[in-house]
Amino acid sequence: MSALDPSSDRPLGAQLADLIREEIKSGSRRPGSKLPSEKQFHEQYGVSRTTVRGTLNTLARQGLIVTRKGYGSYVRERRPIQRIVRGHDHRAHVTSGKPIFDALVEAEGRRPGRRMLFVGRLPVPEDVRQHLHLDADVKEIAVRKRLQLIDDEPMVISTSYYPLWYAANTALEQQGAIHQGPDALIEEMGYTFGSVRLSHSTRMPDDDEQRLLTIDPGVPLFRSFRVDHSMERQPMIVSDDLYRGDAFEFVVEDTTVE
Repeated sequence: MSALDPSSDRPLGAQLADLIREEIKSGSRRPGSKLPSEKQFHEQYGVSRTTVRGTLNTLARQGLIVTRKGYGSYVRERRPIQRIVRGHDHRAHVTSGKPIFDALVEAEGRRPGRRMLFVGRLPVPEDVRQHLHLDADVKEIAVRKRLQLIDDEPMVISTSYYPLWYAANTALEQQGAIHQGPDALIEEMGYTFGSVRLSHSTRMPDDDEQRLLTIDPGVPLFRSFRVDHSMERQPMIVSDDLYRGDAFEFVVEDTTVE
């Protein structure tokens, strides 16, 4: 390891953080590997244990390491799941007999699962109202919220909104999972999906999201906000998906309809 420079204007704690960060980035510190103890850092670099503790806290907030009380600090495990972002997911998977999420996860050789968090009607969120072109007198919307799992590990909080003009009193409002997936069900109802509008952003989770996804402090969420339209350009679904930022790699393959 490189020595720190006490004569630098940059504080020793910041220098140590830079060094560890570069080691993680270069791969010399592997995912899951244990970092030296505060005492070992002190002995090797001559920095106080208070400085070491502050450095490790900084790296933990940045999502690079995990500190387990009584066990030490570890480089965060990173097993990225490739998520191909397409506009024609429906075309590729509607005949699979499975939800789109399940088909995509199985294509990666992983095991999908889910836990339903809510199924019912809620007041229409204003941004959802705008995207679905709902009139002001429409007060409620059908909502399906679930926790998506991969190999039994929580990975995505998915919330989907369905206008009541077609979803009311259908299987979209039934409790429990829909075996073929809601999208295939909608096509069975006589609608055909066409264009898609996707927007992506990142943010930090709130306490409830952090609990549901069992993520450590410092891990951001990747938000995928999707509006699916019919072939007649009628907005049909708003999907608001919150992915664990430490678990996915997003690849934009195609956003056109074939």
